Amino acid sequence: MSDVEYENDAEKDGPKPYPQYATPEPAIASRKIDLVGLDLPSVSNADDMKDDEGDIRYEVTEEPQYHVTRALFIGNLRRPINAGHFQQFLRKLANDNKDLHMRIDRAWLTRLRTHAIVLVSNEEGAEYLRSQLNGAIYPDEEEDARLKEEFENREIERFEEETKRFEGIKERESDEERDDLKPPREPREFVTERIPLYVEYIPVKAINQWTFEEDKGPYDGKWKLEFVNRNDELVASHTLLNGEYIPRYVPPRRGGRRYGGPPRGYDRYRDSRDSYHRRGGPPKRTDSYVPGRSRFDEPKGTDSYVPGSARYRSRSRSRSRSPTRF
Repeated sequence: MSDVEYENDAEKDGPKPYPQYATPEPAIASRKIDLVGLDLPSVSNADDMKDDEGDIRYEVTEEPQYHVTRALFIGNLRRPINAGHFQQFLRKLANDNKDLHMRIDRAWLTRLRTHAIVLVSNEEGAEYLRSQLNGAIYPDEEEDARLKEEFENREIERFEEETKRFEGIKERESDEERDDLKPPREPREFVTERIPLYVEYIPVKAINQWTFEEDKGPYDGKWKLEFVNRNDELVASHTLLNGEYIPRYVPPRRGGRRYGGPPRGYDRYRDSRDSYHRRGGPPKRTDSYVPGRSRFDEPKGTDSYVPGSARYRSRSRSRSRSPTRF
């Protein structure tokens, strides 16, 4: 998603340039169908499609729970959703505000399209975006009509392909085996429920870890944003409600020649004056992810998430907590 858009629609005064010197008008990008966003639950009863098989529903509050940051968590989204339109919608909101210089640096949607994480260029822009989105309904009726048409066309194509495949298999099977074949499922009706959006601030430093865990974690994983009090501080918690596997996130290393650090091939344990040969071994790592420690042990001197050992962790809910500061 582009960070900046330019206004090219304003008419300019003065004579028009010769055709060979005229700047061509930008072509309108064609709409891309979001097949993932159209993937409604595979159920036969249309009434069951309304709640998307138990998607998480957040209670919308006017006042935020967390302090203001540049990062926003947008919950209560429901499929079908077009990811491209969602990004354009956010970008338009940012560009329509002429009083604030703001842009959307990142807009990420979960695979199930139930929530999004958005990074804004400044805190003032995040406050404005929350004021516009919290409690609002997305998408509007016009976009909903497009999604309905795309969904119904896709269902018809699926039914025709499955019918053709079914007829081919039916011709090759015996009479007894034909009786066991299940006919293709009829095209489903477009049924969805749009509920008010839930928008909350989250720590900026948690974005990379949370998006990594969801992208690399269980395919049908349901994650929930929760806030817990720990040592009289409010901590944003990223909780997996189903499944047991949470991929380990390793923050990218900083330094090297690109950032003005030591040259390539330099080993700080071998080449530095205070090498590990003189100190009895390399220093212990102090990154925020410390595997193998019980989740009941409170970290010392850090407000970062310390995950629990697999054998002590709850089988039903797995937490992934974030730093409380950014």
